[in-house]
Amino acid sequence: MADPLTRTWSPSERERKKPLLILVDADAASLYYTGILLQRLDYTIYTTRTAEEALEIMNITVPALVVTETSLLGMSGLDLLKQIKGKPATSSVPVLVLTSTADPHIRENCLREGCAGVLAKPVDPDALFTAIQKATEATPRTYVRLKTCLDVIVTDEVSKESPSTSDCVTALSKNGMYVSTQYPRKKGTLLGFTIFLEKAKIDVQGTVLYSFERGQGPLRTSGMGIKFVRIKPDDQAIIRAYIKKVLMEDFAGKKQG
Repeated sequence: MADPLTRTWSPSERERKKPLLILVDADAASLYYTGILLQRLDYTIYTTRTAEEALEIMNITVPALVVTETSLLGMSGLDLLKQIKGKPATSSVPVLVLTSTADPHIRENCLREGCAGVLAKPVDPDALFTAIQKATEATPRTYVRLKTCLDVIVTDEVSKESPSTSDCVTALSKNGMYVSTQYPRKKGTLLGFTIFLEKAKIDVQGTVLYSFERGQGPLRTSGMGIKFVRIKPDDQAIIRAYIKKVLMEDFAGKKQG
């Protein structure tokens, strides 16, 4: 049976575009911790506590990535890696290995067998995201992009005017954001933004990378992707701290093995 963190991989067109990851860990607390992080990083996941079940899943569907602990009940994570790399149907699937041991031989053995990386537990959100992006994307993103809902004021940098509307930041990273708005601007437009982030009010400038009118784009709603071109270092640090805080919410003070 699938763990409660398991999610169906076909509820909507948008879900089908998300990479499917298989997470394997015999420790329930670690499975929960890493699984929640992956969900908050916007991945679709299937969780299991055994390598044998992970292989059964892969007989049905080939995931974008497998994340596995080395110490498992029954077949080890290293043996799971060998099985995946030894089958033509799954040999191209990248595997990330998690371990709570400092034994250098484990890292050496896993890398020799073709794993995409070895991460120490408890895994850091930024390190996990970077490793997954590097292993699965042709053009990997460097910074975590967090789903959120923040009020924002958008100002035209030429006229210094802002339409009377309720705009919202629905995705936020260190270097940019996605703004849901009734008035998406054209690609290349320079805009000013005031982002209301908890107790902070952050003023930035950004350019429109792409925009969608209502009925366009993956969400069928109007909005625009923004790249920050001017932001104070202190404000950038506030954004990074906010993203880390949301990702780690409910985990503070809890040790994961």
